[in-house]
Amino acid sequence: MLLPNGTFLSGTIVLADGITLHISAGATLLASPHIEDFTPFPPQDVPLIAIDGSTQNKGNGPYHLIQATGKENVAIEGAGTIRGNGRAYWDSDPVKTFVSRRPRPSPLIEFVGSRNVRIENVSIRDAPGWTIHPLESDGVTIHGVNIMNEAYGPNTDGIDVDSTRNVMISDTHIEASDDCIVLKTTGRSGGKVSPTESVTITNIVCSTENQGFKIGTESLGDFRDITFSNATIFQSPRLHRAPTTAISMSMADGATFENVIVSNVVIRNAHTPIFLRLGNRGRGQRIPIPGTVRHVVFSNIIATGGTLASSITGLAGHPVRDVTLSDIDITMVGGQSIPAALNVPEAEADYPHAPMFGSLPAQGLFVRHAKGIMLRNVRLSVGVSDVRPAAVFDDVSDLQLDSVRPGGGSPVALELNEVDGALIVATQPTEGGSGVVRVTGSRSERIQVSKDSRMELQYGEGAWRAAVE
Repeated sequence: MLLPNGTFLSGTIVLADGITLHISAGATLLASPHIEDFTPFPPQDVPLIAIDGSTQNKGNGPYHLIQATGKENVAIEGAGTIRGNGRAYWDSDPVKTFVSRRPRPSPLIEFVGSRNVRIENVSIRDAPGWTIHPLESDGVTIHGVNIMNEAYGPNTDGIDVDSTRNVMISDTHIEASDDCIVLKTTGRSGGKVSPTESVTITNIVCSTENQGFKIGTESLGDFRDITFSNATIFQSPRLHRAPTTAISMSMADGATFENVIVSNVVIRNAHTPIFLRLGNRGRGQRIPIPGTVRHVVFSNIIATGGTLASSITGLAGHPVRDVTLSDIDITMVGGQSIPAALNVPEAEADYPHAPMFGSLPAQGLFVRHAKGIMLRNVRLSVGVSDVRPAAVFDDVSDLQLDSVRPGGGSPVALELNEVDGALIVATQPTEGGSGVVRVTGSRSERIQVSKDSRMELQYGEGAWRAAVE
């Protein structure tokens, strides 16, 4: 199917097996501004489970510009442009933000239960909501795609991979008001929720006012075997607010999250560089039971301009397990002059995102309810002197700090509260920083500082001095 040079106004296009939609250079596929020109999917006589997990009436949508269900070997390619006509489906307010009207053609492009799906080299502009949504599909390739959505558009995610396996996303540029690339397991189709697994994402440039790369928050099924590498996440000149979180990962609905690697990422002006969360919202469960987060690696990351510390948090009795941070340099804005207490709210059933805990007691990194945490060659610094420790570890076991460089401004460099088993090796403060490791909590024990570290253990009230210096 070939679109030659020109502009083509269209409602829903349904792809059949083996069909490639080729949008030539100079061609524009323009979504109709009238919702009646679109076909709801599934059809009128099929019940629908909505993206948010709720049940909608038959025939209430969703609507799409391009759609395929249960197809094989389908593709969208070419050097042309797809325009979603987003503003036709929004209402504006005086402060230049938009609120969506429903129904609308979102996701703009959706593949359901399909195999060998390819989207390559096209430019996509002004989606009315989500842009690309593969759901319960197998073998998805997205390459060389340029997505540019309205700076203030509502829910204009770039790519949402949902209960889909064997995915390759590469050489892609995304600017979106909402999340850039999101992996989900929404349970939209009902029944047993398929995992999102075997996903490789590489060579990505993205800017957003929400999350750059996100896993969750919808997490009714498992996530496993995922890599995200060679990326730049930043604030676009088109956008007037910084991203909330550059890398956000959460398991909140009882499933398993494992074997994830994030590497070679440059982050600029995200409020929070890294957020990893095991919660217990329990969507889709009769009785909420926490899932599992384990085997996660963050490496070769540079982040500047953040205002809210990165965090790795589990739940009491359900720790996040086996997380490594290596070759990481985080420079936060800093400037806090009032120490923060350790009693950060648990908020186990809350929507999982970085601001959920409020202000944190650490400049750069807060870790709580975790086991098997390794920091290797990690530098945590601030632009302006800050009284909080560079990093705080609370209810953590099997902690290893190797060649860590905590920042300045605080009389305490690192705080270990209720930490069972810690080895601090080749660690020293940055210039002008403190060399104090404060140990608190009656359950803190087996804390060892090697002779090649320039750090001194100090014990707070009630701490058991069961450490080897």
